Amino acid sequence: MASEASKVFSHSAFKDFRAHYPQHAPGHIEARREVAALRVVNAHLVREVARLKQREAQVQWLAERDALTGLYNRRRLLEQTQTAIEEAARVQQRVGLLFIDLDGFKGINDEYGHAVGDKILIAVGARIAGRVRTGDIVCRYGGDEFVVLLPRLAETEDAVKVADVIRSRLAGQYFIDDRALRMTAAIGVAVSPDDGQSAQHLLQRADVLMYREKSRERDNGAHQPSRRREDLA
Repeated sequence: MASEASKVFSHSAFKDFRAHYPQHAPGHIEARREVAALRVVNAHLVREVARLKQREAQVQWLAERDALTGLYNRRRLLEQTQTAIEEAARVQQRVGLLFIDLDGFKGINDEYGHAVGDKILIAVGARIAGRVRTGDIVCRYGGDEFVVLLPRLAETEDAVKVADVIRSRLAGQYFIDDRALRMTAAIGVAVSPDDGQSAQHLLQRADVLMYREKSRERDNGAHQPSRRREDLA
């Protein structure tokens, strides 16, 4: 009985409300218009927030990535390298840096144009990334130079082995726009703490060793496997 009375009361109250505030009343019509306007504004705000989040993600991506290859850029590399060196020092491990410079890239750019050169750089970046561990960092340092960060190494020779694997993968044909182009690279290998205990020092050492190797290969007329630091000193 109470339930039935409640229903009757509710229905009666609703009829009284409709009587006092009919849908065609000016106040009711105005309220409906305001609700509709608020819905439009809310939908716009939702779209705007989504757009801003997407833009923020794009800005973050561009801040740490190379626009051409999608690899990490120089700034991100230095940050990650310093962090890796500090973490490795605490657990008595090593950090390796491979400084990679392409041979003859300028000639390809001059002969076939920058569009072909860009495709070579993208392909080189992909080949390098395909030969490193999860957690290693591949960076396009600038121009035709790439750097690989190898954190958590047990031995110096581990970095040398990775360099040799990358060298072998880079040496070969690149099929670009119906052309078969060949590419080789010189790789300098530096390992902390022996070659430096900061990101900048380790990078500079790897750069020096890369140029020494490039000079040695030019004198020998052929590419040789990567050497230990002592062999290039």
